[in-house]
Amino acid sequence: MNFRTTLTALSLVGVIATGAHAENKELLLGTMAVPGTTVEKASHLFAEKVAVEMPGQLSVIVNDSLLKGAQLAPSVRDGVVDAVVAVHPYLSGSEPVMGLQNLPGVIRTAEEYQDVLAAFWREDLRTLWNNNWNAHVVAEGAWATHNLFTAKPVETPEDFKGLKIRVHNAETARFISQLGALPTPLDASEMAAGLERGVIDGLFTPSCYAFKQELFRSASHIGNWQIGPIRGWAILINNDKWNALGADEKAALTSAGEAVEAEMWATFAANTAECVDGMTAEGASYFEASDEDMSAIFTDANTQPVFVDWKSRMADKGFDGGKTLDLAMKVTAGE
Repeated sequence: MNFRTTLTALSLVGVIATGAHAENKELLLGTMAVPGTTVEKASHLFAEKVAVEMPGQLSVIVNDSLLKGAQLAPSVRDGVVDAVVAVHPYLSGSEPVMGLQNLPGVIRTAEEYQDVLAAFWREDLRTLWNNNWNAHVVAEGAWATHNLFTAKPVETPEDFKGLKIRVHNAETARFISQLGALPTPLDASEMAAGLERGVIDGLFTPSCYAFKQELFRSASHIGNWQIGPIRGWAILINNDKWNALGADEKAALTSAGEAVEAEMWATFAANTAECVDGMTAEGASYFEASDEDMSAIFTDANTQPVFVDWKSRMADKGFDGGKTLDLAMKVTAGE
């Protein structure tokens, strides 16, 4: 039995189980199995909000065991599932527009991320999701702040040299290589074992993912270096499924997405702080790089090669990377 057949069978079981409630329309939402993260919370909150908007008429069925992270966007594009929570950084290698958030020193806070979204990037992303991934966006969100988790302290720029660091996007990989670190690819399911065996010395990951997965027990030194700290995700609905919905159903999904996004940003800082505090209470150390240290790593010598590479990939896809970068820098500078 292939993957699509399995999903179809699951859907049929759901219809049979509802019995007299067969008139209720269901959307299957694929998401990652990431307990305690904004992705998990947003997935279930979205389902709850839709149920409130259209009780007994439209339901979102959340499933976190069907798809791995890299399968999410292709699965919604191909109609394997009705909807997904897709992750931008996983796609930045082939979709450099999504790599804007990973560029060193460009987007440093949740507020700056929202400002760039509002100024121009939300529309750029929606166009990309629509044209390349056959998907309609109902919400844009972000993981809890990414920090660097390492087995030994990284408290000076020199401490990066020689470290094997797991990264999940092309831009951060290029940047840390400029610092003398060794970008090391590793599947998310292997991160804990990789730390234990010394395959990697550390990784960039969301604070709440590290907390809930207890990665801090093997990588007990948390470093806030503001290297790609805010990484996004989006709740997507397959275009064919979206276009087949009625106006009231589209309105309900749109309203639910807006509510999820608003709540996620409202609790973003507290959510990250709670997870960091939870790790330090368990014995992890937390280091926040000084302005002087940050200036020492975000130099033109380190950042320009990343920008040049990214602009080249943007040009290959028909985009003006220089214009996009300049606009983002003006937005984050408050101009």
